[in-house]
Amino acid sequence: MHWQAAPIPVKPLAPSVLFHLENVSYTYPNGQEALRGVSLSFGHGEKIALVGQNGSGKTTLARMLCGLISPTQGRVWFEGRPVMKEDLAHLRRHVGLLFQDPDDHLFCTRLADDVAFGPLNAGVPTERTAAIVSQMLALMDLSPYAAKAPHHLSYGQRKRAALAAILACDPSVLILDEPTANLDSKNTEKLLEALHRFSGTLICISHDLMFLYGFCDRAVVLHRGSLHHDMDFHDFIAHRASLKEHGLDFSFRVQCCRHGHEGALAHDHDSLDHHSDDSRSAVVRKEPQSHGLSGAGSRQAVPPFCVMDRAAGVDHVPLLELHDYSYRYPDGTWGLRKVSLKVHDGERIALLGENGAGKSTLASVLLGIRTGRGLYRFQGQRVDKRVKKHLWRSVGMVFQDSMDQMVSASVWDEVAFGLKYLGVKDPELGRRVRSALDLVGLKGLEHRVPHQLSAGERKRLSLAAVLAMEPRVLILDEPTANLDPESEKRLLEILDELATTLILISHDICFVSSLTDRILLLHEGCLVQDLSTENFLMDDGLQSRYGLDVTYHNRCCRQILAMRDLEHHEHG
Repeated sequence: MHWQAAPIPVKPLAPSVLFHLENVSYTYPNGQEALRGVSLSFGHGEKIALVGQNGSGKTTLARMLCGLISPTQGRVWFEGRPVMKEDLAHLRRHVGLLFQDPDDHLFCTRLADDVAFGPLNAGVPTERTAAIVSQMLALMDLSPYAAKAPHHLSYGQRKRAALAAILACDPSVLILDEPTANLDSKNTEKLLEALHRFSGTLICISHDLMFLYGFCDRAVVLHRGSLHHDMDFHDFIAHRASLKEHGLDFSFRVQCCRHGHEGALAHDHDSLDHHSDDSRSAVVRKEPQSHGLSGAGSRQAVPPFCVMDRAAGVDHVPLLELHDYSYRYPDGTWGLRKVSLKVHDGERIALLGENGAGKSTLASVLLGIRTGRGLYRFQGQRVDKRVKKHLWRSVGMVFQDSMDQMVSASVWDEVAFGLKYLGVKDPELGRRVRSALDLVGLKGLEHRVPHQLSAGERKRLSLAAVLAMEPRVLILDEPTANLDPESEKRLLEILDELATTLILISHDICFVSSLTDRILLLHEGCLVQDLSTENFLMDDGLQSRYGLDVTYHNRCCRQILAMRDLEHHEHG
C-alpha cells in the first residue's frame, strides 16, 4: 500500500460530511485503472446506493473507504482527517465492510466464534460479547447454527453469517457489497428490515435496484471508474434513459412479473418486445443480437451449437435419475433425504427452496462430485467410477462461487482448460474459446488474470468455460448473482437459446419464470414438490410457505411504474 508518510493538516469540512473523496484515482499493480478522478462526499446518516455495471469500480471504491487500499492519486478524508496508515484503527472501529464473498470473513471453527471475533478484539467483555452474538445470530435467523462450522453452511447462510459478524462490531458506517446475492426472498426482506433499523451511514453496492429502492435516498453511479451521476435515488430509478445508459435498466424484470404474479406489472411504456404467445420466456429475441453479456460491441448470433430445438420431445429413458438418494455431511447435517427424481433430455428445470434447502448439494450429486446413499443413474447406467468419466463429459456446472472454478493464470487458459481435458486441439480449441468469450462479452480480456476480474466478470468467465465444452446438461447455481441488469438480460437470452438440458438453481423468480417448465422444490433436504412452473407461479401460498414470496419486489415494481407514469405524463 502506498500510504502518505508526511502528516497532513485537518481539512475544514462541513460537520455533516463524513467521507470526502478528492480527485481520487486508483490503478491496480497490473496496470488496470479502476478509478479515475472521483470527487464526492458522503454525509452522516445517508443511505447511498453505489451502482454501475460490472467492473465500473464500485468494489474498489468500497475497499478504499475502509482503508484496505489507498489512492494512487488524490485523497480520502474521514471525519475531516486524511485516511493514513496511523489512523486505520480509528477508521475501522467505525466502518464495517461486507465483502461480496462471505468466505473472506469466516475463518473460525464455530459460527458463534466468528461473530464474537470482532467484539472480543475491540475489548468488549466476554459476557457482553455472548449477548451480542446471540442477538446477531437471531437477527440473521442463524441461531440453530451457532455451534456449526461455517464451511458446513449454505452459501446464503454464510452470507448472513458474515453480515452478523459485521453488525456485532456496532459500526457507525456500513458498506455492503452485493448483500442480497444468493439470498432467498424471505432473508432478503429480513436484511431489509435490519437495514431500516440501522441508524448510521449506509453505502450499498447492489445490482438489485428494487432492493435498493426500499431504503436508499441517493444514487452514486460509476462508469468505467469515473463518477457519472450523483442524484436522488428515486429520480434515477424513474429515469429510464439513465438506467439504459449504464446497463442498469431492469425493465425486463417488470415484464417477467406477467408470469403468475402481478399481470398489471407487465405494462411498460417504452420498450420491451412483448411475446405473450411464448409462455416460457419473458424476453425472447426475434433474431439473436448482442454477442456479449455486457451489451457492447458488434452484434453476433449465438453459435450453432447453442440453438434450441423447442419441438424436440423427451426420451423415455431418463437422462438423469435418482431413487431414494440421501447425502449426509461429515458434521451430521442431512443435505438430502430420500430424494427421487427423473430428468429427461431437453427439459428445463428449476431447483427452488430457501437457503440451506439442499439445492447446491443436489446439484453436486448430479455432477458426480458428492456421493451418498441411494441409486443414481446416467442414461440408464448406475453412476460408478467408470460411468463418471462419461458423466463429466456430458454434464457441466457453473458454481455458485465462480472462484471455485478458477484454476488458470489467464482468461484464455481458463476457457481452454476443460477443452484440453476433453482432448480438443487447435484450431478447434481456439475457435471454441473465442466463440465462448465473445458470447459472454469478455472478448479483449483474454490475457487478464481471472482473480483480478470483477465478480460479475468472473461469473461470465465461468459460464464461458462451461459453454465451450458443449455440455449436454447445464447446471447453473445462482447464475444471476453479482451480474448487472444488462448482463442478466443477456444471460437470459443466451440460456433461452441453448440446446441443452437446463437445471437452474436460483432465488430469481424472473429467471425461473422465463426459462423453465418444471419446478423441483426442496425443503430441509427433501423434495416436497414437483410441479409445472406455471402452477408454481399461481400458488402464492406455496411460495410463501417455503420462503420464496416475492410480494416485496412486486410492490416495488408497482411504485416504480407509478413514478415512470408520472414522469411520462409530466414530460410527455
